[in-house]
Amino acid sequence: MESVYTVDADDRITQVSGPIRERLGPYVGHSLWEASPHAEEVFGPYFAEARTTGREVEFTAIYSGHVARRRIVPNGRALTVHVTPLASIEIRTLGTLSESLRAIEDELADRASAPPDPRAPGSLRALP
Repeated sequence: MESVYTVDADDRITQVSGPIRERLGPYVGHSLWEASPHAEEVFGPYFAEARTTGREVEFTAIYSGHVARRRIVPNGRALTVHVTPLASIEIRTLGTLSESLRAIEDELADRASAPPDPRAPGSLRALP
C-alpha cells in the first residue's frame, strides 16, 4: 500500500498518510532527516533535483531494510513523496535473508523486462 508524505522547503514533515504514518507521524513539524538518520545522503539529491527542475523524480532505493519506489512531486519548494513498498530485507537468520534477497531479485528481474522509465536518466545525474 502506498504511503505519502509532504515536506516543506526546509524538509520539515508537514503531512503523512498511509502505513508510513506510524513511523513518520510523530515527526510532523520536524526535519525528515531527524526522523530518518542518514536518509539525506540517499534522498537529498533527488529532493534537490525535483526542486531545481520542477519535475517529478522517480527512483527505487533500499533504506532501513526496505526496498521502495519513490516518486517525488514538487509543488514550489515543497515536495510530496509517494512511497510504494516493493520488498523488505529480513536479517533475523541466514534463511530469511536469503529469502528476502530472492524476492528482491525476482522484483528487479520483473522490472528489467519493463520499458525504461523516461525520467530515470535525469534522476541518475543527481547521484554523487
